[in-house]
Amino acid sequence: MNLLKKHWPLLILIPLFSFLIFFRINWLTLVNWDEAWYGSIAKNIAATGNFMKMDWNGKIYYHHPPLGFILIALSIKILGNNEFAVRFPSAILGVGAIILIYFLGKRLFKSNLVGFASSLIIGTSVWYLIRTRSGDLDSIFIFFYLLTVFFSLKSKENFKWFIPTMIAFAALLLSKTLVGASAGILILFNNLNQVFKSKKNLTLSAIGVLAFLILLVPWYYVQLTSFESFYREHFIAVGMRNKTFLSYFHIETFLPLFYLHMGVRKWYYIWLAALGLIIITLRFIKKNFLLILIWNVIVLYPFLTTNETHIWHLIPVYLPLSLIIAGGVFWGKEFFIKITRLKKLDWLANVFYVLFFIFISSWQIRNFYKEVYPTSHFVPDDVDISKKAAKYNVQIYLDDNFYPVAIFYSGKHIYSLIDLPDPNKKAVPFFENQQGEFVLITRNYTLRELDNAGLKYKVLDSNSFLSIIKKND
Repeated sequence: MNLLKKHWPLLILIPLFSFLIFFRINWLTLVNWDEAWYGSIAKNIAATGNFMKMDWNGKIYYHHPPLGFILIALSIKILGNNEFAVRFPSAILGVGAIILIYFLGKRLFKSNLVGFASSLIIGTSVWYLIRTRSGDLDSIFIFFYLLTVFFSLKSKENFKWFIPTMIAFAALLLSKTLVGASAGILILFNNLNQVFKSKKNLTLSAIGVLAFLILLVPWYYVQLTSFESFYREHFIAVGMRNKTFLSYFHIETFLPLFYLHMGVRKWYYIWLAALGLIIITLRFIKKNFLLILIWNVIVLYPFLTTNETHIWHLIPVYLPLSLIIAGGVFWGKEFFIKITRLKKLDWLANVFYVLFFIFISSWQIRNFYKEVYPTSHFVPDDVDISKKAAKYNVQIYLDDNFYPVAIFYSGKHIYSLIDLPDPNKKAVPFFENQQGEFVLITRNYTLRELDNAGLKYKVLDSNSFLSIIKKND
């Protein structure tokens, strides 16, 4: 009971964001590409138990480390092979991240009001909410990033927490390729001066690093020793987006900042104002503000050096952004009380502080509600035809780009015409040249092309846009 009194905002935050994240989460089918792609990989892990050598449609997969896929696979094992199971790990850890950022804000600023506001900010940033409701890896990554930073702050006060910090850091790096490495800078900022204070701390440091390596190294060792192209594709192509060292000095701000604005909406300009206040009043010399400013720089700067990014890539920036806004506005309130000497009205300022964030959060939810929440159980044509393809026990070819959706919902090995040599990349020459028994998933207008070419076929299944056909010799 005392814990609930001490952390009363959680009585609001947990029910609120559990509802916002889980509401109608399974009403829509998995999305092409990544969500259905990751769901298929996790489904294979659930079936085989092999996460050291992940595969997708018979091809090896190592773009991202296995932790997120393992969690989705466990969910599929328990909840079944469905959309809810694929999205459940993201959703539950999305709620967990709301709780973690509350504790981070409270710890950094000694105020549960700042923790409350921080949670409201990130939880009502539209792209955070969208990704916590999907079967992608972002929400899992965000949870372990926050857990790493939270544990590193606790280890400043009690160095025994350094071991959990390094375990969380390993989990972070096993969640998504390279992006979480920036948390290492925050660990050093928080804990480096503690390492050499005593022999006990040195021992704890060694144990923490050892635990980190034991968790992280095995998967990477297997990939590096098994697959020649792993280093190039995993680290350079996926992790660094093929960027060179010099490209990090080439600033491209427009698109990344536009995406950041679109991702957090109303919070964007409040973030800029809070940054201005922190800098003008020299508040950045305080360790709590310095930490979140460093955090903001290290996660945002790489995106400011490229226009080859997507809106969801910037979600890690939302974490320090939320703390900067909540902490900056709280400092603005305290600064106002200090210069006006109205200490007796501090309670009223706190009320206005809370109401301000509740108002903006409500405004955000009102604006993005229709964007986030489906109004019906809609099944697209690509999912419908993929489910129908599940009953065919012959080679299945796909003449379209919904490759991951077809694989997940059919549960079959799918051959894509795109991967075939010319001229078989096109439906008409493929249908003319292909020997043996097979079925082809193609668009309905392709049937007219087959008719014009004088090729005989039989429609086995169809819907308003797609058909499954076979040769009719």
